[in-house]
Amino acid sequence: QEKVQKGAAANGFQVKASIEDVGDDSDDDDDDLDGLEETSLEAYTTPLDEEEGELIDEYLIFRDVMSGIESTNQQWYQALTGHLSEVQGKALTEVITLSNQRQAERESKKIQQQGGYQFNQQNIPGKFNFGAPCNNPFQK
Repeated sequence: QEKVQKGAAANGFQVKASIEDVGDDSDDDDDDLDGLEETSLEAYTTPLDEEEGELIDEYLIFRDVMSGIESTNQQWYQALTGHLSEVQGKALTEVITLSNQRQAERESKKIQQQGGYQFNQQNIPGKFNFGAPCNNPFQK
């Protein structure tokens, strides 16, 4: 700081400088360079990445393709899955299970967007007799 002031005084201008210790709440520019910047490949989006891409479910497509291969070309299916280890086979089963769950979730959302499930109107008896004799063989 003294060196700056002496140099400024020798050249005919005044410089005021101070060094302050800033706490953890500083807005350092170094925080912006933490390696989380997107590359051009990461910034590229596909229909699967977009919100409207909910119409396309990669898990359902995979399940349908694998099911189609299994039912139409057993040799090819065996070539694809026959060499899988127990862990890999379990992972494949989990992916198929996940795709079934996702399909059920989509169907549920579709029903919900349509106002929910509509039950057919049933005739409900006006009187109940809970003391009526029972023909249940497990009761005395």
